[in-house]
Amino acid sequence: MPNAETGAEWDAEYREGRWDFLLDIKEIPRTGVLAGWLKATGAGRRVLDIGCGEGVLYAHLDQTGLERYVGVDISQAALDRARVDPAKARLVAADLQSFTPEPGETFSAIVFNEVLHFAEEPGSELRRYADWLAPGGIMAVSMYAPWKETGGGYAKVQAMEAGSEDPFWEVLDALELVSQSKDVRWRLRLLRRREMP
Repeated sequence: MPNAETGAEWDAEYREGRWDFLLDIKEIPRTGVLAGWLKATGAGRRVLDIGCGEGVLYAHLDQTGLERYVGVDISQAALDRARVDPAKARLVAADLQSFTPEPGETFSAIVFNEVLHFAEEPGSELRRYADWLAPGGIMAVSMYAPWKETGGGYAKVQAMEAGSEDPFWEVLDALELVSQSKDVRWRLRLLRRREMP
């Protein structure tokens, strides 16, 4: 089944339950890696979560250290389901190409959660978003990696990895996560922007 393209199509899919599996226990390892990276690096204070869906990552973040969370998703129906603390969280209906933060807003961590498949050039999106990283901030990426390593889906994973190997980035961690029970795999990267002279 091809992915939805418009916000209205994504809303319909959320209402029909197509994405309910993202709340399943079998998704926790992937989300746990992202949350663990943010905690281990001390970057979980001000988090921008692109492709946040129902705020799945938010529920796994260390709430004691979280000061600000901005969740962005194309589906308003998904955002309406998110259970976040409005005192520290803001949810924005937008796609990854059109989103811009509030003036002067920066983040200690930016997470691309299963969303870079929808970018024309994943590496370019990483660079564009880097402008909103606070000094020393990190970027965490998770992408579904099809078993078939030919075709458009895997090409997007390769484009993300090639973009993150640019001298602009320091790769702090790179891993492949395999779910035997789901028979799926993900490729994840943890990046820090290099300070250029």
